Amino acid sequence: MPTLLAAVALATAGLLPIPLLPPDDAGAQSPPALEQVEVSGTLQAADGRLRRGCKDYQFTYGVTTASEDWSFDITIQDRHGRGVHAQSLIGPNDPTSGVLTYRLCRWATVPGIFTLTGTLVSYEGADETTATATDTFRLRRRNP
Repeated sequence: MPTLLAAVALATAGLLPIPLLPPDDAGAQSPPALEQVEVSGTLQAADGRLRRGCKDYQFTYGVTTASEDWSFDITIQDRHGRGVHAQSLIGPNDPTSGVLTYRLCRWATVPGIFTLTGTLVSYEGADETTATATDTFRLRRRNP
């Protein structure tokens, strides 16, 4: 019978939760807080007309980041989602703001709403912070 009592005691002890000790505040160190890095990018293109032949068009961009190590990947897509232009800027080689030129040919471009999208990545050592900028603009076929 003592064996059965010992087996019941062990089984019951295994079912009861064991209280945890409170953490020792004196010796515990909290992990260092991650610093939030402020990163933003802007893109803007004006509405306009698709001109005859192959012509240059412009858009403006701006990058705000504390780090000089960044990349800004910019794409332009037509109303069908097809890419019509792509460009990458890399800091510190490129300025943090400016006007960029792209070329479209009217015979190969569908008029309508275009989407300008930029993905900004700021690098601080091994850490990366990402921000996205988007703008839409309209290019219409010229008047007959």
